[in-house]
Amino acid sequence: MYLFSEGPREYDFLLKILSMGRDTYWRNSMVEKARVPQGGRVLDIACGTGLVSYQFASRGNSVVGIDVTREMLRRALNLRESNAKQDVDLIQARAENLPLRSNVFDCATISLATRNVSNVSSTFQEMGRCIKRGGPVISMDFTRPGGRVFGAFYNFYTHRVLPALGMVISRHWNGIFSYLAGSIDRSKTPEQLSQIMKRAGLENVEVKRMTHGVTALVTGYKIN
Repeated sequence: MYLFSEGPREYDFLLKILSMGRDTYWRNSMVEKARVPQGGRVLDIACGTGLVSYQFASRGNSVVGIDVTREMLRRALNLRESNAKQDVDLIQARAENLPLRSNVFDCATISLATRNVSNVSSTFQEMGRCIKRGGPVISMDFTRPGGRVFGAFYNFYTHRVLPALGMVISRHWNGIFSYLAGSIDRSKTPEQLSQIMKRAGLENVEVKRMTHGVTALVTGYKIN
């Protein structure tokens, strides 16, 4: 997402603001759900600055991170220098057309990015193509939280508080937060993502909502 190309260094910090400090828990939940054995191979789509990639690698996994935004990958490369012992390779590519062999990885993940790819179905198909039989494809993304009280609070937080905070930082970050609020409103529901996963050939699809429905894990498995 080119909107983020001017601010990769601040992105990780501002993600904590957007998530109200829950982003670490969300990543931990995704890593635990993947159940990749030590020494396994992980494909991390839309890896951004590499937070998920390095978390998998810290567990002894070999990770390939894919992102379309060069500036994000540069930030991830800087982080790789401070995690020299971890096995992480970074590639600039589109999620819908991965330059990777089939049936190689133990799992594939995409976090906070299904709203940004041009074709979610093609992305899931490519992720499924690249993993081994029995492996999971996991999407973790923002959703529209339910509940009258919390839903109203989160709507006010994303549409009013965050853009105002972004304006204090810069017009660019005001634009980012305004974009994020709108993209969450337009995002597909976990149930819609589940159906797309099934049409992409994945099976036994599961949904786990987190933090009052602010995010959800949607997991499908490559059976055939």
